[in-house]
Amino acid sequence: MKRVISIIFVLVMVLCLFAGCGDKKGSGTQTGTGVTDGIFSAADVKYVDADNEAVYRIIRPDSAETTFAGYVFKRFKSLVGANIKNVSDTEDGNDVYEILVGDTNRPETAKAKQYLFEKVGGRFGDYIICTIGKKIVIYSRSDDALMEGCKYFCENYLKPEGVKGGIKYIHAMQGDFVNAAINGVGLGQFAFVKQRFNESFITQNQIEEANELLVQKTGYKLNIVEDHNAATDYEIIIGDCKRDGVQKIEDRNTYSIVISGKKVYLNGGSPSAKAMAVSEFAKLVTAGAVTDADSVQNASYSTTVAGYDASKWYSVTWGDDFDEAVGDHETGIDFSKWAFSTEGASEGHNGRNSVRAKTQDKLYVADGMLNFYACYDDQSYYGFKLQTKNMMTFKYGVLEMSAILPDSGNNSGFWISLWANSYDPDNPAAYMTEVNVCEMFGNSTSEASNLHGWLKSNRKAYYAEKWESQGYGTHWSLDGSHSNQKKYYCPEGKFNDGLHTFTYIWDENTCAFACDGNVYFSIDLNDNEIWKETLTQHIHIILSQATGFASQASCPADDDPVWNTTNNFQVDYVHIYQKNDGVSELRFLN
Repeated sequence: MKRVISIIFVLVMVLCLFAGCGDKKGSGTQTGTGVTDGIFSAADVKYVDADNEAVYRIIRPDSAETTFAGYVFKRFKSLVGANIKNVSDTEDGNDVYEILVGDTNRPETAKAKQYLFEKVGGRFGDYIICTIGKKIVIYSRSDDALMEGCKYFCENYLKPEGVKGGIKYIHAMQGDFVNAAINGVGLGQFAFVKQRFNESFITQNQIEEANELLVQKTGYKLNIVEDHNAATDYEIIIGDCKRDGVQKIEDRNTYSIVISGKKVYLNGGSPSAKAMAVSEFAKLVTAGAVTDADSVQNASYSTTVAGYDASKWYSVTWGDDFDEAVGDHETGIDFSKWAFSTEGASEGHNGRNSVRAKTQDKLYVADGMLNFYACYDDQSYYGFKLQTKNMMTFKYGVLEMSAILPDSGNNSGFWISLWANSYDPDNPAAYMTEVNVCEMFGNSTSEASNLHGWLKSNRKAYYAEKWESQGYGTHWSLDGSHSNQKKYYCPEGKFNDGLHTFTYIWDENTCAFACDGNVYFSIDLNDNEIWKETLTQHIHIILSQATGFASQASCPADDDPVWNTTNNFQVDYVHIYQKNDGVSELRFLN
């Protein structure tokens, strides 16, 4: 998957940057005794007092991992011979001697960062070590360079006798890089801003690819932040973020790149068009400095994508945007894409049956959404089930839904799922595939993914020989081995509060799941032979809600307000994205 590719790419870059290969070798500059350059302190650094107690404490960013500060912490004890505290930057730092590791909230870190950007650019491999007042700052924009900076500090400045005349060391990444800037401001000072909620994996994936290109061509790797964070001076804003100046694009085929002073706005009328805006901006800025005049307004996605390598670009191969009611059926559902499943009534709670709805008052397309409202009468609870079985199956790609989930509070009466099953009985695999992309059992504070195998009736002999002999039953799933990993909690509120994306990312080697663009769980199919056999079959899509099923633990009481307030399951779109890579397939069966 892309994240694995990104890790490999970064490792290669790190080897090039820090092992000194070719012309990518970094260079360092430092002052001797008596640092006198503006903001820097020339005072001697004394790590311990007369009682050999540490004068300094280590400060790490509250939101960051502790690896880097932990490294300095351990080396301080061994090299200086004294114990030292390692705390987050939530501690009061006024008039305290501190070693600031990473992007802390201290003003001294901000000064060192700005100096690094202005003097050498703040690229992927740049770092600075310096004394400012009572602080020692170790800063880099990238984790790899920050670790190099920590190591350099410990090896060269962390000595029992301290340092005479202060510290100022700058490591500048060397290479034949494009001098990338936006309206005269170095690209390194900008950050990507993405939507916290309802972000497509397709867009997130393209942001990461854009960052790979930026590292390669410009030496910059930009931070990716979500739009619930406070706005900063220099931002590249992607999609319908919570930021001033964002303009929503209604036409699904249109994208725009708007460069406006200290801000860049990248948007599109669909996830594909928005991803295209990101891709085209990355090409633009890696060609050299850009200004407002380089903005691209109302560009055509279909025209631009025709020039892309289809084997490397995710395109929609099947989808339903539920833009408007279709056909003569009262629901307005497009039955060239979906079929009703009206399987017989199941046992429900409170003496009722649980049945599938097929009437307009419960299930219908309107206002750009597929709408379902869970309800009941004296005899039945009403759910629904749509599927593409006997119509369409696919193999490999990205399956994604944007939706508002219902919520039945602490009851499990509203059981919704976007899921998929394998279809072909002639496939030699012993098990039928079941993929749960998004499964929610009533309380929409969380949702879960899962993978199952169910024994095929016509493959019992093969099963007995191959799998039963190894101790496998007629059904397997990831419940026992990965139960907690495959559950995802809404980071704020509930999935009933607004639109969110739920995604299955699938290729020959990996099954992964994402919410709002962020991958939260994945497995490597090569780790388990039964996964590989079961999970590489064509699958068809199922979209459903089971209301009041007796198999679920509970059901809202008849007078519970959830039946009138949060009983709505609304779907904005269901898309399949695939690459024309020779292995991904889409089959229409009628």
